[in-house]
Amino acid sequence: MSNQMEVIKKGLLNGTTISFFRDSMPNATGKHAEEAAKRFAKMAYTTICQNPTLQRCSLPSIIKAASISASLDLDIDTRGLAYLVPYKNKRGQLEAQFQIGYLGLIELAYRSGKVKAISAHCVYESEKDQVKIIRFDGQYKVEHPFAYERPTGKMVAVYATAQVEGMGPSTVVLRADEVEHYRKLSKAPDSPAWKNHYEAMAKKTAIRQLAKFLPKSILEDFSRGAAADEQESFVEAQQSARAQIEAEAGSETFDATFQDEGEADPEWQAKKDAAKAKLQEAEAEGGAQEQEEEPEFMRED
Repeated sequence: MSNQMEVIKKGLLNGTTISFFRDSMPNATGKHAEEAAKRFAKMAYTTICQNPTLQRCSLPSIIKAASISASLDLDIDTRGLAYLVPYKNKRGQLEAQFQIGYLGLIELAYRSGKVKAISAHCVYESEKDQVKIIRFDGQYKVEHPFAYERPTGKMVAVYATAQVEGMGPSTVVLRADEVEHYRKLSKAPDSPAWKNHYEAMAKKTAIRQLAKFLPKSILEDFSRGAAADEQESFVEAQQSARAQIEAEAGSETFDATFQDEGEADPEWQAKKDAAKAKLQEAEAEGGAQEQEEEPEFMRED
């Protein structure tokens, strides 16, 4: 095992980090909370073991990205609910970034208990004559007949539809050039996800756009999940992803749309402010100090 993997294993699986994940998990309470956090940390570690590029990412960025997934109660595994994605920052250093999968967005939507149905589909060149897309008064309606043969040609459009309790169907349609527009605005436009799973990323883009038009009051986690992997920067040393997203306005594309209304939870705000103050104090002294009780993800590389 490489020295970096030893560092990552020690940093991810120690008691302090596991407690951090436990406190981030919204539904982890009681005697099972610790076990859930340990299980989550082991899954994250297994994912990193299978990805040599992730192994070169800094430990603080790995823990921050994983904590966002934990706060949304989405496992990082082969099901594709959420991912840890390596990317280079402005200094050319590798960092891990949280990225939600389109299946993760669908999971969060159904979890609310208010969504009766939600799906996303691509339209290809061979289907253009069969698929009927109508836009009236700003509302889309899509008639997409089932085909027994696999469609061929390039993807020309993608759409996402949701049926929310007490509302009519909501649909968003994006042309191929609009998908490209959002890809180029993303933080990692040339990531393996876009290169190897373009259609899945296109579906996720459509679902994220759909999230703008769904009620935030009943779909809080879905809205936060839709915005989370588009954040341009994160507050340092947060105690949960909720505190992060409330603190940051969002990216150019998804700005204030996904912010929760009202003030941030006072308890989370106090913890975030305390962590930030500790970092500022450490920076003033010339860097983070090695203290036994200080979480490893709070330390500078």
